[in-house]
Amino acid sequence: MKILGVTLRRPTVTDVTVMMAVATFLLVAVLLVAGLVGYRPGTYTKAVFLASLAWGVLSNLIGIRVVERWRHVLLNATSCAAIYLVAVGIATVVAH
Repeated sequence: MKILGVTLRRPTVTDVTVMMAVATFLLVAVLLVAGLVGYRPGTYTKAVFLASLAWGVLSNLIGIRVVERWRHVLLNATSCAAIYLVAVGIATVVAH
């Protein structure tokens, strides 16, 4: 599949499962370090950060390389904005 001239590959279920495990591990590691320095992020911050970590790992799996060309950067930035809006919406609904 191609979007903006960028060839994307379809990750397997195992790839996505490993990706979410890595993103969750990174979130836990960051939250542990944040706790050690005395910072307690809220639910909103955790949700947005997890979505960002998940997209970072998934974009690499599907073939978006921001060091390649401007199309990769544009596709990554657009996807990040969309994921951020979804994460903010979910966190807002859950928080209220």
